[in-house]
Amino acid sequence: MDNQIVAQLGADLIAATARNGASIISDKIRTAKTNKEYKETISELEEIIYDLLNDKAEIQRIAQAYEQELVAQKITEDDIKYITDNLIPILSSLLPKENREQLEQLKKLLSVETLTIMQLIGFNYKQAIGEPLTLLLRKIIESKIPMDSKTNVDYALAIANIAKDKEATKRFYQLTNQKMPED
Repeated sequence: MDNQIVAQLGADLIAATARNGASIISDKIRTAKTNKEYKETISELEEIIYDLLNDKAEIQRIAQAYEQELVAQKITEDDIKYITDNLIPILSSLLPKENREQLEQLKKLLSVETLTIMQLIGFNYKQAIGEPLTLLLRKIIESKIPMDSKTNVDYALAIANIAKDKEATKRFYQLTNQKMPED
């Protein structure tokens, strides 16, 4: 779940609930009834009803947004069955024969029962597996994009300038999550 979205939904729900507290509504109705003018009382009561209907719609919108956030991370039973039925044969064809023991371990890990249990205890497959795979695939695709010669020259010059400055070299290795070679 996107924590910022969930936090905002929680704040919106608290605000809508605060506006609809029983004591607040009772006070508004009592105040409206104290008016001597019949039409003014009716108008104020209509305004209270209108506000309550708006708040109800807001609470329904919040509930639907919460539901969308939950559905976005949940994998259905059909999805789990599809993954287990199709992923194992694909992995089996990709892995060399000497890795069959690892494949057997993966089969246990990717069983319908294991995937269901992990999801029930809060494991988010899409965030833990899907997002990194998406990023990896993106990097692979981007690495295949040919660069023109000017870009290559500019890149080489930039790397040469970094290499001249020891602090810049350290920062470069940190940014690229690489271990800096010993002098």
